[in-house]
Amino acid sequence: MVFIPGGNVPNEDYNKTVIAVQEEVAETANMFVAVLGFSSRKCIKVCPTSKGCFLLHNQVKDAVELAREAGFDGSEEDIIIASHSLGGTCANYLVQGYPEEQMYHNGAVFYGAYVDEQGDFGLENYPAPFAMIGAELDGGLARPGKMANWLFDFNKLSADIGISEAVQKSAVLILPSIDHSDFCPGFQVPGDIFPSEVEGDVATKEISQTTAAWLKFSLFKTPSKRDINLLKKTLAFTTDLLSPYFEALNYEVMNPAMHYLGEGGSYSPLCEDAQMILLGFNEADSSRVKIGRGCDSEGFDDSRSCAYLNTTSDFEHSRSQYSLEEGIGGLLSVNVSGHAEYYSDFLNTGSFTCASEVGCKMLSGARIADELGVEYDAATSRGTCRDVNQHSIDVAIGMLEGSRTLERYEKFGKKICLGEDFDAYFSAGPAWIKEALEIEETDECLSVKSVKIDTELDSRLFPGVHYCKLLSPARVIDWIMTDSLKEAKLR
Repeated sequence: MVFIPGGNVPNEDYNKTVIAVQEEVAETANMFVAVLGFSSRKCIKVCPTSKGCFLLHNQVKDAVELAREAGFDGSEEDIIIASHSLGGTCANYLVQGYPEEQMYHNGAVFYGAYVDEQGDFGLENYPAPFAMIGAELDGGLARPGKMANWLFDFNKLSADIGISEAVQKSAVLILPSIDHSDFCPGFQVPGDIFPSEVEGDVATKEISQTTAAWLKFSLFKTPSKRDINLLKKTLAFTTDLLSPYFEALNYEVMNPAMHYLGEGGSYSPLCEDAQMILLGFNEADSSRVKIGRGCDSEGFDDSRSCAYLNTTSDFEHSRSQYSLEEGIGGLLSVNVSGHAEYYSDFLNTGSFTCASEVGCKMLSGARIADELGVEYDAATSRGTCRDVNQHSIDVAIGMLEGSRTLERYEKFGKKICLGEDFDAYFSAGPAWIKEALEIEETDECLSVKSVKIDTELDSRLFPGVHYCKLLSPARVIDWIMTDSLKEAKLR
């Protein structure tokens, strides 16, 4: 095994981890391990791209020769690559840059690291079997919310070829209660949730046993019953951990869950619920409001009535529309337009897969009441964007009910506080589009404030509308799982 360290981590800080892995596989394989070192302590300096990795490639070959001098007598097919954090980027570049080199295609272990998000070197098409082993309390780029991208693909692959084959080919496993720094005991990775929930020896045992179980199952083909049960248990934990997150992603934008990769959504359940919260109607009056989910829906003029717009430009030009059925007690068909903005993910370096905000263009409560002939006691709406943000928090907590994630947050986590809504500049649509939901961590809380437009029925500009930039429940869950705990002492 050739091991590529993470950025700034002294290579000796991996000794405890790799020795533990050696001991776990000892009955099956006499594993030699070479942990590489770099004068800059950054592999990216000698492997900045897949086409510029020759210095690292030469270093790997030198490490293999040193292993042979120490007694390693295996072939090219007996060499595997392991890595941690930034080292995973370099390992991925080696696989991409040297397609004819057998030693880069036998198997790989990525600790707190990952393959490409899509394409020829994404999970489904990766040319080497691998295990991505993450940490529940990773506070950085391999946090559970980021790992969700590959679990989403793993689940699709499992449906196609079966779970057993998928684990052998492309396992995605998150270990409970450990953090990013536990892979390199003795070094605290900046930005991590440190220390983790368990003692170092416990973390090392969890890491080494899981690694060995996958190696024996996928590469050595000699798994014990304990190995198989451990892989099943870890995969079940990973699935249970991220199931609420996927549910929350589909609440910000329905279909598909990993919308931030650019795939089209169909509608926003959050925006639909937001419209009803703004109204503040009783049950009888609420039953007369029908929210459409289509595009070019009957009763509306054009595609500006789409329930979800995939681009900011289309969203800017969408309009809140409505159509009342004839007769007493008729239904009012309402168009609610949604659009989610996402965090930057340049070259797979983003942390968040959830929306940075969900924009919802809605009608004011006063407008809907006026169309239905219902008495109303507010000039715009009874509810506020702030009320909807509280709803997002409540939804997220409901999705996590009964979980260790929520229990930990309630005991240790920094909470979310909601500020009052603020008006877009001159209450102008283009200004509202450009302004963003304000999310800022303070000493006391994660502060959230919505930018809004809410106009009265006699307004000269967009009369009777209520627009909100809203907090995503998936963003809430990501905060609860990771960043809320960074100032806590978990043990």
